[in-house]
Amino acid sequence: MAEKGIVIGLKENNLAVIKMTRQEACAKCKACLAGMSEKDMFVEAENACGAQVDDWVEIELAPDGFIHAVLIMYGIPFLAFMAGIGVGYALGGMQAFVNREIVSCAVGLLFTFAAFMWIRSQEKRWSTKKYRPVAARLATHEN
Repeated sequence: MAEKGIVIGLKENNLAVIKMTRQEACAKCKACLAGMSEKDMFVEAENACGAQVDDWVEIELAPDGFIHAVLIMYGIPFLAFMAGIGVGYALGGMQAFVNREIVSCAVGLLFTFAAFMWIRSQEKRWSTKKYRPVAARLATHEN
């Protein structure tokens, strides 16, 4: 499904900065901080339609790209957290005076943090068209 937004700026590498109004479903989700605050979102998208500043565009994301992005941002940290809990539980059992649950939770959080840092380090590799929104075509402003 394509969303509409207005181009508010152009960047290098054929990127457009697009201002979008958050949809009602996004406002109710609250999975991110954007769902809890202002109504406008700003997105960098590939400028495939040659839009200029103040043009309305339709923004699309490849369906398989969306699934892959979700797996990267949620699946990898989840697996890292579970692995950290397992490692922490095993390490906590080596010492008689250490609480295993606290150690496993701490190591799980450490592994999760490391996973997010690794994902962040791979951002350039994953900043391809597959994961980046695309301003596919010019549109008209209709509410």
